[in-house]
Amino acid sequence: MKGIASICLPRCERSTLLQGVMFLGLAFTWLFLAGSARADELAEIAFTEGLVAVKTGAPEEAVERLGEATQRNPEDAVAWYWLGVAHARLDEKEAALEAFDRALALDPRFAEASYARGNVLNSQGDEREAKLAWDQAAALAPGSDLARRAREMGDVPRPPDASGRDWYADAGMGVEYDTNVFLYPNQGDAPVVGGIGGKRYRPSDPIQDTRFVFYVDGGYRLFGGDNWSINTHQSFQAGVQARSEDVNYVEYRPSLSLLYDADPLTFGLSYTFTLFGLGGEVLSVSHEVEPSVTLREGNRSYTRLFYRYTRNDFVDDVASNFDLSGNDHRVGIDQYLLLFDRRGYARLGVEFRRDLTDGSEYSGSYTTLGGEILAPIPGDATLRLEAAQRWADFDNDSAFSIPNTVFFVMGPTFNRTIVPVRTGDPKNEILTTVSATVSREFGDHWSASARYIYSVNQSTIQTYDYNRSIFSVFANYRF
Repeated sequence: MKGIASICLPRCERSTLLQGVMFLGLAFTWLFLAGSARADELAEIAFTEGLVAVKTGAPEEAVERLGEATQRNPEDAVAWYWLGVAHARLDEKEAALEAFDRALALDPRFAEASYARGNVLNSQGDEREAKLAWDQAAALAPGSDLARRAREMGDVPRPPDASGRDWYADAGMGVEYDTNVFLYPNQGDAPVVGGIGGKRYRPSDPIQDTRFVFYVDGGYRLFGGDNWSINTHQSFQAGVQARSEDVNYVEYRPSLSLLYDADPLTFGLSYTFTLFGLGGEVLSVSHEVEPSVTLREGNRSYTRLFYRYTRNDFVDDVASNFDLSGNDHRVGIDQYLLLFDRRGYARLGVEFRRDLTDGSEYSGSYTTLGGEILAPIPGDATLRLEAAQRWADFDNDSAFSIPNTVFFVMGPTFNRTIVPVRTGDPKNEILTTVSATVSREFGDHWSASARYIYSVNQSTIQTYDYNRSIFSVFANYRF
């Protein structure tokens, strides 16, 4: 179980040891020259001395000096917060709660104080109030690393015997209407016998279809300390098509991650295994390793840099041009900015990808520029807008660029014609995707969301030119 010693330490203008030492030197110089100081200056001196004591592991001295700072300036929410941290380090829970309450009374949007208050309440066994405090912290700083930690804590039921294993679980279901299931609009209804895997798609016109999606997510916090944790996450999802049975899918993704917080940097390392099945058969398995580093820039923005390596092995016995086996390398950077009084955020990111799969249809280079914005809207709901554009250059011999080759036919069963496949050209694409999601929570466990996704692909291969819309509605239960 995560203890009160894990209280987060927010980064602010006066929160570093070097700044504290410099301020002390300037303050004592002023006292020596002037012989006296105003009350607010004395409060600043006491605050800085107390903060240095917290940083250097002297909580008794920190309580004394920060207590003096709050007496001289009772309106300083940050000083009250650090006084609570010092009391918590001494296991003085009631005094810590009183200090955090004073900080929140002065600044109701002080997310760090709410998070720290939840940790102390949890150590007292008051799990209901602790969860409320963590939920409040997450709502005050959406998109931040603090919000992620608060959600993890708030989603974890803790039994009275304190087993030491944190866990969380979500289950949900939804329905989607997809206007382009196969992404081959220029093929007509569907490939005939002799297509992918030698199988014929059923029924004869499954381009537009409805599917039902089911998912279960859960995880454990295996180990953890003041600044680090080891976590596992399990994800299972299944999609059942109403008509096109051959594209029913199942995906299982277990993962293991290590996080180390060295404020203002957070280092992460994760491993993910993915098993993907299509049409009742295993299609592929993959292994993914991702190191990352996140730089926290004050209390309103942070930057995340990551590298991701994926090894994918294609299992299904199909033609070589559809083989997805190979290595995939990605590097990306995301910049986040908290908005709307820290109840929303904006993100802008870029990703470079090199896909070295064996199949000639998939090996290529990709560049993606994307962004999103999360904002509160009336009715206690949340709106998420996302957009991305991907440029793909398949610098290989595309399966559709082999001259004098016809792959598909189109039209009704008794009136089929040849697909006008463009041959002899390399495959280059520009994929643009936009989406909008509205979600709302109902009580402590239930939430619902509605989403619309639109994508358009511009390809030098006529068969791959398409427009696609997906409408979906989901319900989720958090255990």
